[in-house]
Amino acid sequence: MEEFKFDYDRENDDLFLYNGKNKSKASIEIGNIILDFDKNRKLSGIEVMNATRFLNSLITEERISITKDLLSNLVACRVDSRSQDNLLLIRIVLLMKHKKIPLNLSIPQITKPSPAVSHTN
Repeated sequence: MEEFKFDYDRENDDLFLYNGKNKSKASIEIGNIILDFDKNRKLSGIEVMNATRFLNSLITEERISITKDLLSNLVACRVDSRSQDNLLLIRIVLLMKHKKIPLNLSIPQITKPSPAVSHTN
């Protein structure tokens, strides 16, 4: 897992996780998530809008709840991504002072141009 840097906008409840080494060259927006990729198609950033609501929807353990206070007190963040079949699997671990919260995302991966987004000149 790679250490990612992070910024949290408490007022808008937006969480941005990013790899400080790789620059974004392309982005894909899927619902409340924007994924950024570098020139080699490697994940370089994740923006989560309405972060508390969205991240809580990923948690299966009832004892854990992600709040604005919790996100405001992040200490570290680790991210791992890999391709499997036609999915991009993303594992995020949010680290707080006394808590570690693992999150998993599965995103459809588009590897070929889609007719839905293609156009002609």
